[in-house]
Amino acid sequence: MFPETASPTTTFVVAVLVATAAQMLAHRMRFPPILLWLLAGMALGPFGLHALHVESMEAALHTLIELGLAIILFEGGLSLNLKELRANGWVVGRLIVFGPLITIAIGAITAHMIADIDWPVALLFGALISVGGPTVILPIIRQMRLGRNISHVLTAEAMLIDVVGAILAIVFLQVALTPGISNLLIAEEIFYKIIAGTLIGLMGGFLLAKLLSSNWSKDVEIRTILTLSSAWGIFLLADSISSQAGLLAVLMMGATLQRMEVHDIQRLKHFKGSLSMLLISVLFVLLAANMNLAVLIEHLYSGLLIFAILACYARPLSVLFATAGSHLSLNESMYLAGMAPRGVVAAGITSLFALILKESGNAQGDTLMALVYIIIIVSVLGYSLLARPLKNLLAINGGDDRSVLIIGGGQIGAEVGRALGEDREVRFLDLNSEVISSLKNSGYDAVCGNALDPLFWEIIHAEEIGCVLVMTGSSDHNLLIARLAHDNFHTPEIYVAMQDDDFKKHARLIHQLQTRRLFAKPYNFTYWNDQAHRKRLVYESRFVEEDSLLIDQRMHDVRIPHGVQPVAIVREGLTIIPDDDVQFKAGDEIKILMRPDRMPGDQPLILPPAEMKKSI
Repeated sequence: MFPETASPTTTFVVAVLVATAAQMLAHRMRFPPILLWLLAGMALGPFGLHALHVESMEAALHTLIELGLAIILFEGGLSLNLKELRANGWVVGRLIVFGPLITIAIGAITAHMIADIDWPVALLFGALISVGGPTVILPIIRQMRLGRNISHVLTAEAMLIDVVGAILAIVFLQVALTPGISNLLIAEEIFYKIIAGTLIGLMGGFLLAKLLSSNWSKDVEIRTILTLSSAWGIFLLADSISSQAGLLAVLMMGATLQRMEVHDIQRLKHFKGSLSMLLISVLFVLLAANMNLAVLIEHLYSGLLIFAILACYARPLSVLFATAGSHLSLNESMYLAGMAPRGVVAAGITSLFALILKESGNAQGDTLMALVYIIIIVSVLGYSLLARPLKNLLAINGGDDRSVLIIGGGQIGAEVGRALGEDREVRFLDLNSEVISSLKNSGYDAVCGNALDPLFWEIIHAEEIGCVLVMTGSSDHNLLIARLAHDNFHTPEIYVAMQDDDFKKHARLIHQLQTRRLFAKPYNFTYWNDQAHRKRLVYESRFVEEDSLLIDQRMHDVRIPHGVQPVAIVREGLTIIPDDDVQFKAGDEIKILMRPDRMPGDQPLILPPAEMKKSI
């Protein structure tokens, strides 16, 4: 079928198109794309419709997998966040120590007993399925809006366990490739690989950081090309010294680079992430197309049984060891025990190692690949479907509803954040580098960047935020940013500052996005930032008295004079964000920024509706 697709070029291009279409469909369905890549590849491969003649690329497949894995693992090392590991104490540390050991032990025993795999390959199987799935777990975290503790632990574990699992897989591959030699020789060979990979990776990361910080690589295109070529060069150098040491080398190179002070490293991470996603998607389609469905079906029952044992025993046991005596609640620990999807790194390394085993004459490469792919497919499907019901069953709270992300606003945004920061965690995202620098010096979590770029939302960890205040100088930009918060990060509360007359013009979109108008009045960004820059503003506080006519009045209905800007309301010790629907209560403290020269001393700062006379 489809003989015109038999050339390697056509096969590769068709795989790219299929992978991209699957990625778009998965994004639309809010589902991890790895499952669609695998199903599409299997359906279109030689054992399905045979629309993809992957056999035409057999000679280049090994090279393609190696180069793809080099970038994938380099990007994994580049994304390695040791700060998260420290922030979450011993929980993540114990998970990445006990998790792989327990998974390898139980996985190897079950694979040997159930699938009749030799012990060396069974141990390799256990190492491969100990690798996590950040590309699967991160969309789950974002869509489910899990509690901060669980989000940090799952994210850090997924990132770090890829490194540990990849190293262990390299170790056990060496064991499987040399079953007849002594343990001492195997240990020496493994030691050389670890030393070669680690030293070359550290050296490569250090040299690349120096090059990226020099005058030779100021241009963005040069920086990205230099990073890509350096990763492949270090992979080749380490692999030429000791086979399979290249995978460890690129991991160490990425981890070293992200620890160095490199300008615009987040942009490099973003580029590498996009390139990794392209390579991952194409590799998955091609590798799934190359999968022998007869072998997959033959081992389907064994794979399902092994997955059930891993999910019911290995994962809960790992979490039990990791969370004993920790700050996590019982329900949070149970949720962690119910979330352990496998992902792209496990599949990519498995495919490469299966080819290596086949080339070395080991006939169990296909069995190994089939079992790992069954576990990946079932885990992605099962954990994605289980995430929300399990969250509801265990009553896991979402993101911190008292946390605030202030976008734009310049100096006024900083003042609003300081007013709200008395009882909330406040973060900032702004293009004003001067304001951001000042906020950082004051101890705030602040990022200088464009809020229309999702990259900066990931840097600021927007999935943890319960409330977003958008107050740039453009109503249209504010609504675009609000849509990003609503669609991509499912932020529960969104407040948008609106210019004159824009509130009515965009009323339908505001209702659709379930946003609220910030400050309950038109916001003139230029005016207020100019007044702040000229240092003409002062803080004032007013209290709502017991007999005030403002009691039970909505902010939308009261009169707020020009030159008066309410920034927060304090009620019973808790700050409230001012918007159209806030109703005043007796005892409320209204925090205000104002131009004192524009307000006569005896004039009230906030007045009741026009038909009422008394005020505060």
